[in-house]
Amino acid sequence: MSQNPAVIPRRLSEREAAAYLGVGSERTLQDWRHRKIGPVYSKLGRRVVYDLADLDAFLAAGRVEPKAA
Repeated sequence: MSQNPAVIPRRLSEREAAAYLGVGSERTLQDWRHRKIGPVYSKLGRRVVYDLADLDAFLAAGRVEPKAA
């Protein structure tokens, strides 16, 4: 019998996305949306979801590489 690999969801809820990004709470994401900053999101009806690839791109965009003096 073959085992199914663990299924990793492609889209995360606000709460899951906040935890993934390490921000305080989903309220932070709501504030960012209101201010038109933060990661790309999608609306499914009234529900807001975040694609893992978009969250990773948001984190990568904030990456800073220090330069040697």
